[in-house]
Amino acid sequence: VENLDYKLQNELFGKNVTTRFENHNKKLKDKIFRFLDVNYIKEKIPEYKEINIKIFKDVPGFKLVPHFDYPSHKAFIMINLVDNKNSTIFCDLKHNFLCEASNKKNKGVFHILHKGPVMHHIENNSNKNRYTTIAFIK
Repeated sequence: VENLDYKLQNELFGKNVTTRFENHNKKLKDKIFRFLDVNYIKEKIPEYKEINIKIFKDVPGFKLVPHFDYPSHKAFIMINLVDNKNSTIFCDLKHNFLCEASNKKNKGVFHILHKGPVMHHIENNSNKNRYTTIAFIK
């Protein structure tokens, strides 16, 4: 994943971003999609309409503050593409730590959104790039 072609993700939640890059290779995204257990996703989120795959490189200093995802998103599946130092952190409305997803290669988290007052955030505070793929389920 280190040698993929990444483009700067210009905007995130309406703000300019300079530390997150995205790969737009459709064949690679389709390959990732084929590895998802769509039947399990249907079981957990029967009303879902689409799954949008993103491949990210978060450079050192990337920070995404605690937030809720867009209301149109029902869930997300984040998978580490390499062993990363940092992973998605979950917190309550007062930003109190609840838990952290795995940071190991091929591991991650399946988070069903809007089921309670749980926010998530990430910060790459390492000196290495963070590589993940996220399936946004709408």
